[in-house]
Amino acid sequence: MSLFDIATEHVVTLKLPYPPTINNYYGHNRRTGSKFIKKEGKEYRLKVIEILRQALKSEPLTSKLSVWIEAHVPDRRIRDLDNTNKALLDAITNAKNVWSDDYNIDDLRVVRGTVVKGGFVRVHVRKIINS
Repeated sequence: MSLFDIATEHVVTLKLPYPPTINNYYGHNRRTGSKFIKKEGKEYRLKVIEILRQALKSEPLTSKLSVWIEAHVPDRRIRDLDNTNKALLDAITNAKNVWSDDYNIDDLRVVRGTVVKGGFVRVHVRKIINS
C-alpha cells in the first residue's frame, strides 16, 4: 500500500497563525552549544496553545495520523515550505489536546496556498484507519 492509498477518518481542521521559520524559532547558546527556543518561537507556541485550548475540548489523539498542511504564506518572498513544519508541529504538540505526540504522524504533507497578508496555516488532521 502506498501513502496515497491510506484510508483515513477526518478528525479536525485547524486554522492557525503562520509559524516563524526554523531560523527564527531556535537559537544556540554560543558558550554551551545548547539549543533554545527564541522569544518569537515562545510567543508563537503560546498563541497556538491559546487558540487550540479555546477551540478544542478533546483528549489528544494517540493513533497514527495523517496531517495535511496548507501554508498560506504572508508575502511573496521565496520560502522553503519545510521550514514551517517544526515550529507548527511543536506548538500543536505542546497544546496537548490535538495529538499526544507528533511521533504519531505517519503521513505529513505540506502544500503552498495563496499569498495572504499576515499568512496562516490550515491543518487537516485525520486518523489512519488500518485496513
